[in-house]
Amino acid sequence: MLVPVAPRRPPLLLSYEMNVHPARTATDLLTAIDDFVVPIRRSLAPGAPFGIVPHIGRTLVNDLAPGEHREALREALARHDLFIFSINAFPLEDFHQERVKASVYDPPWTDPERARITHAIADLVADLVPDRPSTISTLGGTYRAWGDDAPTHRAIAHHYASTVVHLAEIERRTGRTITLTVEPEPDTTFETAEDVVRLLRGHLLPHAREWVGDPLGVSRSEAEALIHRFFEVNLDVCHQSVLFRDPIVEWRALEDAGLRVGKLHATNAIAMRHPGRSPRARQELDRFDEPRYLHQFAARRRDGVLLRGADLDRLDEVDLDECDELRVHYHVPLSRARLGRLTTTRDDTARALAFAAGHDAPPHVVVETYTWPLLLADGEFAARHRALVDGLRRELRWTRRALAAR
Repeated sequence: MLVPVAPRRPPLLLSYEMNVHPARTATDLLTAIDDFVVPIRRSLAPGAPFGIVPHIGRTLVNDLAPGEHREALREALARHDLFIFSINAFPLEDFHQERVKASVYDPPWTDPERARITHAIADLVADLVPDRPSTISTLGGTYRAWGDDAPTHRAIAHHYASTVVHLAEIERRTGRTITLTVEPEPDTTFETAEDVVRLLRGHLLPHAREWVGDPLGVSRSEAEALIHRFFEVNLDVCHQSVLFRDPIVEWRALEDAGLRVGKLHATNAIAMRHPGRSPRARQELDRFDEPRYLHQFAARRRDGVLLRGADLDRLDEVDLDECDELRVHYHVPLSRARLGRLTTTRDDTARALAFAAGHDAPPHVVVETYTWPLLLADGEFAARHRALVDGLRRELRWTRRALAAR
């Protein structure tokens, strides 16, 4: 939806990530639009255009090849006065299978297949989104456990550069601007702004002429400008909060290096104060240890050192007695400041949203609570459907208020 933030400023684009809905096929996507997007739009933006952010992976982009399914999607967008302004292309495989865990990073950016699929998604966006700049959010490199050395980083940068070339060619050919927004996340190549800047300065810019300039027939300086134009960042607030990073400090560090935050994930992490002295809160936290997604954690000792783990099932390996706070990568609703005895990092999100609202070049703002199906798993189907629509509405309303409160 369009959110006015200040006089003489264009409104911000706000929506939610549709990876909360299973969408392996075009039929799945059209069903999600009818069952969820339309009633949410009816409540929050009646009579106005409404932006959406589909999750498109390997299977769906193939299903939306030119032909009947693509035209059905185009017709549905027109019928409901919807428009696509961003795509979630981080998970490329089934994001709702029984067990996802580290497979969410497959294929990584070390694999040319990740670039190939992303290019196909960009071609689809260029056809479906003719009149506005768009973003495609993606994995930040690879899972660190699969490789974190210089050759790995070089391969990642090379495939990012090939995507910059592809996006520049789309803009030359069609006039449509699509940017790639890489998403820092715990335990991936990019955890923080510093990691993104290191790859930019250590690999992307030094090879700008070879990897971007030569394929496009432009100079080194023009190639560097194209990297800065098409290679952006999707700043996920939950991911930064888990690592006790200030999202605004991270944002400014990216901008100081010439990197734009093109997309902002409005997200909320679980937090627990004094985890070594809170047995009842710990019991409540244990209920979030589940078999589908990774839930990385960081506990901050009183001396500032972070004790980290790759998933919640490793929490017993950490001595929490000397820690003043524990944070967990589990996206929980923005409408909740507390979860029983647990708290959340929503204050970080509110500050990031206020910063976005006052920015001269604000990013796309997208709520991403893909865990709703887990949180609602105990109800019967009709009740879960109603609860999901209501929960997403509440999150979007909270986010809209936070943007307007600056």
